[in-house]
Amino acid sequence: MLFSIFLFLFTLILPILVAPLQCYSCTDPIVVNNSVTSETIPSFSQCQLVIGIQCMIYIHWDLDKNTTSIAVSAIDSITQNNVLDDTIMPMAFMNIGTNKNDLLSGHSLLYFCMLSNKCNNNTNLKKILSSLVIEDQFRQELSPLLQAVPSFDPKTAACFDFNNSTNQCSPKDLNHCPRCQTTFNTTNSSSTEMCATCPIDPVNANTILHSVTFSLSNQTKISEYVRLDCQLKGCNSIENVNRVYNTSIITFDFHEYFKNLSDLSF
Repeated sequence: MLFSIFLFLFTLILPILVAPLQCYSCTDPIVVNNSVTSETIPSFSQCQLVIGIQCMIYIHWDLDKNTTSIAVSAIDSITQNNVLDDTIMPMAFMNIGTNKNDLLSGHSLLYFCMLSNKCNNNTNLKKILSSLVIEDQFRQELSPLLQAVPSFDPKTAACFDFNNSTNQCSPKDLNHCPRCQTTFNTTNSSSTEMCATCPIDPVNANTILHSVTFSLSNQTKISEYVRLDCQLKGCNSIENVNRVYNTSIITFDFHEYFKNLSDLSF
């Protein structure tokens, strides 16, 4: 679910640049029984160098089980939606498990690079994690928002309804929608697009997430995205979306990342 959301967000961003390069690629994800930091990055020794158009690292931190999964790969085909530069997207999220009782919380990081050979290596990942902060108080502050409502009735749920988005905003369907939903997307031009509705959503989970996209090449924040899927009456309000912002912090220190370029060993 979360990786598909990542890819959807990247379709909103930038054009393409075609230049084959060397990337590290691991056949299987690297899974460790701790929360990986810049000081505890596992070895990529089982990874091989392959030719790709973009290199990628995807990290999932399971905050409940205190485990980390790292996928390292190359992308060998391009579309008009590929990003132009070296880009990271960190995310904080919480959703309801399959039994509708357990809350699942975690952090993730998606890193695309295409401007240097072997850019998805251990050394570059260490610099990224040294510069990145992802914090949230979702479980402490917002758990009640994700309460499952098995008897959810979209006709009486009073879902907030608003749309000023230039991208696709799913139409409201009061006969079939399983939960209220609001998404906020703010670009680097400071324009904010909002979609609040009660859609037919294939993702069957009440969810809170907050992600930010940073360009390493331009040293800028490209966009910020918040999503709230919930079933309590009127729960997808602007007030509750603001609570998601206010209970999470995602920052990237470009000065820290670039202060020792000589440390990069490509």
